[in-house]
Amino acid sequence: MQVRWWQSIRWRLALVSIVVVLLATALLAVTVIVAINYYYGVDLRQRLTTIADNTAQRIGVSYTQTGTLAAAVNSVLPSTPAQTTQNQDYLVLILNMNRPPQLVYPRYGKILRGPTFTSLLVAVADPSVQGGDFTKISKAVVNARQRGVTTVDEISTSGPGASPRLFVVQPIFAGGQSDARVVGVLIAIPRSVAENTIPPFLETVSTFVLIASGIIAVMAALVAILFSRTITRPLAKLTSTARVLASGDYSARVTTNARSELGELANTFNEMAARLEQDVDELRKQELLRRELIMNITHDLATPLTAIAGLSESLMDGVNRNREDFEATGRIIARETLRLRRLVKDLHLMAKVEAGAMQPQRKVLRLAAVVDEALAVLAPEFERADVEPRNNVPYDLPPVLADPDMLMRVFSNLCDNGLHHTPAGGVIVIEARQQGNMLEVTITDSGEGIPAEALSRIFDRFYRADSSRQAGTGGSGLGLAIVRAIVEAHGGTIRAENAPQGGARMVFTMPVAEQAPSWSYTTTPLH
Repeated sequence: MQVRWWQSIRWRLALVSIVVVLLATALLAVTVIVAINYYYGVDLRQRLTTIADNTAQRIGVSYTQTGTLAAAVNSVLPSTPAQTTQNQDYLVLILNMNRPPQLVYPRYGKILRGPTFTSLLVAVADPSVQGGDFTKISKAVVNARQRGVTTVDEISTSGPGASPRLFVVQPIFAGGQSDARVVGVLIAIPRSVAENTIPPFLETVSTFVLIASGIIAVMAALVAILFSRTITRPLAKLTSTARVLASGDYSARVTTNARSELGELANTFNEMAARLEQDVDELRKQELLRRELIMNITHDLATPLTAIAGLSESLMDGVNRNREDFEATGRIIARETLRLRRLVKDLHLMAKVEAGAMQPQRKVLRLAAVVDEALAVLAPEFERADVEPRNNVPYDLPPVLADPDMLMRVFSNLCDNGLHHTPAGGVIVIEARQQGNMLEVTITDSGEGIPAEALSRIFDRFYRADSSRQAGTGGSGLGLAIVRAIVEAHGGTIRAENAPQGGARMVFTMPVAEQAPSWSYTTTPLH
């Protein structure tokens, strides 16, 4: 399935991160601008109040000396253009007490131009005008003339982020004393307010804040894209590797340097892929073994059935004329029937092993006696193969705790396997010794030994180290697998090795019984 770019986790994560950063940056910028405007308004209020109070105080003192407001203003503020140049941030207006009030200061130079300043002058000169932004100033002038009240206010209400539009209207008292009569009115107002513009300081700071916010937003967007790439790259590798696995290549692995949860996910995925590869390889091996088993069983079943069918037909056709022929035919049929029975029992036992239904019925057994019994049963086979069995298991060994029938099956299968690989005149030796709470049993033959490549697989189900010869003798490849299943069901282990003097050696362990048996065998060892 093709995923479009806006549907991918990488771009969704990047876009969400960018939006979050943009919102955070915008909120921070607004907060900074509001805070700067607030503290700028507080500082501006204090400075305007100080300027108005000091100037009105000096003009009032000078008024008592000069006798007129104009002369007092000229003595305190002698040069209007020079004073205007020195105080470019503030505008000071002086009004007399005439009706209507007249502008005493500034009288020279063109301080401001435009309709805004005209509106200010009209509002100051004619208090009856109620419209416009300077209505509050006209009312404050009336209060200062009539009541001698100082007014510090804003021309109009401003929002949280807007620049403050403050003004101060200060009455001028004769002699600078607040209990004297009012001789004039002083108006102090920022030039930006009079010009209806943003203060230069706030404009500069706001510009820098916006530029910095834009730079931060761009950098955050780049970082978000790169960061999302570090997260989604391992996921993309996982997706690609999963597709390779889905195509049937189970050797694919994810390579990543991530050390976070994504790295742990990649390692877990690799472990899963390795386990899957092992399972698939095992299934392929089992399939090959299953096919081989079917072919072997088919051959093993066909051989005795063909013999039995042929001999039965000869009996029915009357080919055999005397008793000896009948007995020979009967022995062959019996032998082939036993082969079939043994094969069926092996298959039945392996089915129980596969189903986990093998439950040993443990009893206290003396190992030497069990070996004697097993060799006695196999005596005809040893005589036919001209191989000498030797029971070297000491009788003073502690007894073992095992299922008698299963233990007999272990010795029978191991000795039968040794007989098939030991030439005439050879020997098979059974020995045992105690190793802690286990008895270690070894069965060594004098045959050709086991190929090195077969040592690790000799106990696998359906495996044959020499398939051609085993098939000829009727072996199904299950004998040693049954032995391993029985030994492991008793809590022991088994391994195969080559003896230093030549031949194969099978070594397995059985648990020692916790109590001695109340009986003993009276048979003697077979040599």
